[in-house]
Amino acid sequence: MVGFLLRTSLIIILFLVCIRGLAQDDWNVPWQVVGDSSEFVPKRDVIITGKITVAGSGEPLTGASISAETFRYFDYSDQSGNYAIELPPGRYRMMIRHVGMKTVYLRLKILSTGLFNIQMEEGITLEEVVISSRAIDSNVKQSLPGLTKLNIQEIRTLPTFMGEVDILKSLQLLPGVSSVGEGSAGFNVRGGRMDQNLVLLNDVPLFNTSHALGFISAFNQDIIKDFSLYKGNVPASLGGRASSVLEITTRRGDFEKWRYQGGVGPISSRFSAEGPIKTGRTSLLVAGRISHANWALKKVDDPNVKRSRLSFYDAFAGLSHRFSPNSSADITFYSTADEFQYSDQFGYSWNNYLTNARWRAMTNRNASPTLSLSYGHFRSTLIDPSGVEASEVTNTLNYFQLSETVSYSSADKHNVVAGISAIGYFPKAEELKGYKGNPNIKRESAEKNSGAEFAIFANDDYSLTESLSISIGLRYSYYMHLGADTVYRYTANQPKSVSTIEDTLYYSKFENIKSFGGLEPRISARISLTPNQSVKLSYNRMRQYIHLISNTTAPTPIDLWQVTNEYLPPQLADNYSLGYFLNIKDNRWETSVEVFYKKMENLVEYKDFPSLFLNDHLETELLTGSGRAYGGELYIRRLKGKWTGWISYTYSVTELKVASENPSESINDGQWYASNYNKPHTFNLVLDRKLRSQGAFSLIISYNTGRPLTAIESSYIVGGTVVPVYSDRNKYRIPDYLRVDVSFTIGNIVKKIEDSLVFSVYNLFGRDNAYSVFYKRPANNYFIPKPYRLAVLGAVLPSITYNFKF
Repeated sequence: MVGFLLRTSLIIILFLVCIRGLAQDDWNVPWQVVGDSSEFVPKRDVIITGKITVAGSGEPLTGASISAETFRYFDYSDQSGNYAIELPPGRYRMMIRHVGMKTVYLRLKILSTGLFNIQMEEGITLEEVVISSRAIDSNVKQSLPGLTKLNIQEIRTLPTFMGEVDILKSLQLLPGVSSVGEGSAGFNVRGGRMDQNLVLLNDVPLFNTSHALGFISAFNQDIIKDFSLYKGNVPASLGGRASSVLEITTRRGDFEKWRYQGGVGPISSRFSAEGPIKTGRTSLLVAGRISHANWALKKVDDPNVKRSRLSFYDAFAGLSHRFSPNSSADITFYSTADEFQYSDQFGYSWNNYLTNARWRAMTNRNASPTLSLSYGHFRSTLIDPSGVEASEVTNTLNYFQLSETVSYSSADKHNVVAGISAIGYFPKAEELKGYKGNPNIKRESAEKNSGAEFAIFANDDYSLTESLSISIGLRYSYYMHLGADTVYRYTANQPKSVSTIEDTLYYSKFENIKSFGGLEPRISARISLTPNQSVKLSYNRMRQYIHLISNTTAPTPIDLWQVTNEYLPPQLADNYSLGYFLNIKDNRWETSVEVFYKKMENLVEYKDFPSLFLNDHLETELLTGSGRAYGGELYIRRLKGKWTGWISYTYSVTELKVASENPSESINDGQWYASNYNKPHTFNLVLDRKLRSQGAFSLIISYNTGRPLTAIESSYIVGGTVVPVYSDRNKYRIPDYLRVDVSFTIGNIVKKIEDSLVFSVYNLFGRDNAYSVFYKRPANNYFIPKPYRLAVLGAVLPSITYNFKF
């Protein structure tokens, strides 16, 4: 027994010595002094403040943890990178951590209150992995339910389509976020439509976010700093859409030295360069991505696919300048474009470019104003490439935006954001012309509506007690439908059509034709039950003054963007959510259960077989209706450890109703029916295993209910012509969707640079998932159409991508 105790004691002593040795290696740094010895007062707490930034670029780090004496004293950096930690004077070992950055170890001799700034280098410390781009307990502590914050490091190792790291596909793995299906652009949030999501790149709206029929997002991974999705409560400073806001922020170039990174994949390559123009003051970041995918199309046996072509590109330039430690300015330019042609049957092209100038300052420790000026341009073209009627139809939208916000943080735990914003939409006339100069097509055009939206807002995040915090905001938006324009008057109580036009009114340029507006309250609260669990609830009202016009099941890049006018009122949504949030095992596990309800008005729907292009009386093809969405979300995520990842499950129902006294302007006899993107059950499993030498293994399993479908139920013959009889709208469903993806990352391929090889397999089991169902008349029975499953992808898609950084 004595021998056992001696051996056990010796093992414990050796273990403690080893641990102490490891700790001494980590903290083998010189002592640094903070404060002034003349102000030293024993046993009286002092406050150490400072800013945590990225070494070189000086970008502030949000959610970095700074701790002293094993988290006895700790804090997290705010959105500006600032931290404040209160502790008694003395000697401390401190540790600073942030996802994607190397852990910083410090030894500080603290004498009095003082300032201590910290810089962190990019990279991963080979220790226990933590996946979080925010405070590790913010799941419980933050007052906004339904807020998701990620950075590019957190999704870089996930399996991807043809090796392309994809923000939008990553978001669709989270609860409450989905899409119509493979080959569709955009995404849906909690029962909202694709056009109800405001996507901002450095404060500027983007009107198309995907390449290659929706398979690849239009964001170069090398320029992205982080992104935040507001799907529950949206701050009052953001508005203009009825469902959610996705904020994407790009990085600044390095202020100290030139750096380069890029990657080569099977369908695209990318490269970026960044560095100082004037060391410490002015930096530049330029990046580009270009496709080379046509070789893959030529490998397909289908002759139509062989004759198809696909190309896309993204380009970015960012110039940053520091006027002083408290004042800086950024100018960014972004251009993205896509072109696709399917054999000689159809094609499209689009491009979206934007520029933004932003000035930020910190007038004192508490106040920070930001001024932003932006311009954007979106153009889309639908192409009919063959025959005597080969033609193209082009739509162009120009938009200008101005915003001024002031952020203020007070000592009594108020965080106030207030300001004004304005955006103007000025489209060019829709134009038809011959494809490649085809003389058989006569040029035609149709004027489009212009409009301007203004808003004033204020939002206050206030911590009443340790257990209760609230966020209260109010936004007032005002919209004007502007001339020049021609407005048709229709016979009252009759369906709107060309035959019921009874008057025509003409308005001059910038004349106010019709105005809309109203208050948009935003409120949320967080009630802490214990330090690791809380309840959150929220309500917000959103108004939307621009609409996506599409007669396809899934939105496409060439759909029309139409501003609100006399016959197309703004969409209005009331969003409610309630959630329970729990962190366990010392914040190793993050869990939540949320329920939501959304009521929507003035949704755009369509008459049967609408004519949407080159229509100067578009309102005759459109209907307005109501919508409702409700459901629940389950989220379980492991944040720490060699194995990380999450499970998400969403139950969601979205229904629409279009009722009118005129049967021709009702759908399904005015009864509720499922929306095109109504998929009640969605399940995702994401696993990520970190390996040595910067390696990783990742697995994704995705399942969802098939989307609704309007099917043929019977047919009849009139004069030798078969006439199909369709079911009520969206009465049936396509088969369920299931996909498994895997990836394996190997790091440190070439010495002296940071690089990796990513092997990825998309659709591992080659499942033939249905995108839609179409009908053909069988050769042996022309009377009854036969349904066929349409799968966009029905094969295993392996890829290998090489990434480098030096």
